[in-house]
Amino acid sequence: MEKISNLKSADVPEEFCIFKTQLSLIEKGWLKGTYTIETFRTSNGHIFSMIRNRNVNNQIDRYSFFIDNEATFNEMDDFLAEVIKSDDLVNLAWYFKIVVQSKHIDYFLQKIEEKLAKSHKQDPKRFDHHMFIAPASKPKEMSVPQGYILGPLLKSHVDTVTEQWAADTGFTTVSDDMVHIVQENIAERPSFGVFTESDPRTPIAWCSMYGGSSLAMLHVKDGHRGKGLARILIRSMLKIAQEVHGIECRLHTCVHKDNLASQKLFLSEGWEIQPVNYKKIYFFF
Repeated sequence: MEKISNLKSADVPEEFCIFKTQLSLIEKGWLKGTYTIETFRTSNGHIFSMIRNRNVNNQIDRYSFFIDNEATFNEMDDFLAEVIKSDDLVNLAWYFKIVVQSKHIDYFLQKIEEKLAKSHKQDPKRFDHHMFIAPASKPKEMSVPQGYILGPLLKSHVDTVTEQWAADTGFTTVSDDMVHIVQENIAERPSFGVFTESDPRTPIAWCSMYGGSSLAMLHVKDGHRGKGLARILIRSMLKIAQEVHGIECRLHTCVHKDNLASQKLFLSEGWEIQPVNYKKIYFFF
């Protein structure tokens, strides 16, 4: 297995759209944190690549993998030995994500779990979700209802978004790491809020994007639901992502399996639910 020049987003087939979009985020300056990319080719010509992302505390908070679908198990073992070092395993963030697209996902994740077992564990109940991939088509234009304003999220909105995100995901307290994640989402990538004309400084609905190219923290406050605000936010995020990265770079999102209303919303917008055994995001704690 030899190390080669890193892949460009244009080199990645669309079936690996999550990794493709993450590379595009890096190339277009939408991921400004500390990251490294390593790419390898086996003697059989199979390609492997990994994006290693570090948070503000220089801890690794995400591994994203590209795995050739024709690769053998032995080649996957060799690749993991190359890219997951012992130094990494003692410097993982508490909120650590693994992003994988592969038909070999079960074997690959089993091997990763073996490496992480001593420091992290899955919390399958909290993150028992479906993954949705955005459509490869332009979203229809949609006007904001009377009395509302669509605008960008700002630094002053971090506390509001973080507190609601913690509540939505079942955390009882807000950690500094959660605040940093929301700050990065707002500072590094486009994010949108909906405001009332009577209070244009306080968002009553919002949506942002994680560094892993996932639609993030979609929320509409009670009293403002049923007016199409979530639909407007989804379309606004998709539109700006397509304008910068191209339609072939598709966003994704994770929706908890109990959240039937959100699942229905994304399906009605043309987002495709992914087979459980093919594309997943795993969270470890």
